[in-house]
Order: sequence, then structure tokens, then C-alpha cells
Amino acid sequence: MMYPEIQTAAAELAALGKPLQIYLISHKSNHTTGALISFKLALIVRDETPNLSELECFLYKGVDCDYPYDLVLYRKSEWDTLSKDPQTFAYGIRETGCVLYG
Repeated sequence: MMYPEIQTAAAELAALGKPLQIYLISHKSNHTTGALISFKLALIVRDETPNLSELECFLYKGVDCDYPYDLVLYRKSEWDTLSKDPQTFAYGIRETGCVLYG
């Protein structure tokens, strides 16, 4: 099930951060009501991005969401390498995540 709140946050993150791709890694929902509790996204950004920590802070400040969310950022070259290695988190994201943007 795709929650509109996740899609809205992804669209806002895409507009602010200009990533190449956004993946939904996971989401948690209430087992009884199905209501969204939290979610986690991965953003693949250009190699030229000067500082991932600053971009991450900028995105958290710029996207106000009613639900807690986490971001994981990868530079494109890092993503290309790690997402091919079955022993990495990036590989798991690529294999089981849902592309929301890009």
C-alpha cells in the first residue's frame, strides 16, 4: 500500500534536493488500523554533491511531514558500486525498495 503522505514527502524532497532517484526503503503502519507510523527513503544524488550531511540537514529542515521519516543518501558512483554487492544495504534497497522518483 502506498500512502499519499510518502508520495508527497518524496515529491518535496525531489523538488528541494534534485536527486537522481528516490527509493522507498520501508514503512511502518499500525497493524490494526493500517495508519502510517513512519517511513524510510533512500536518495541517490549526483557525485558532484559537495556535502551529503549538509544536504541531508537541508532536506530535513525543508520537508515538514506529519510522520517521522529517515533519509539515507548515496552519491551515484557509491550507489552504482554498493547496489551490486549482495552484502550491502544498498543492494537490499535496490532489490526490495520501491522507486518513487527517477
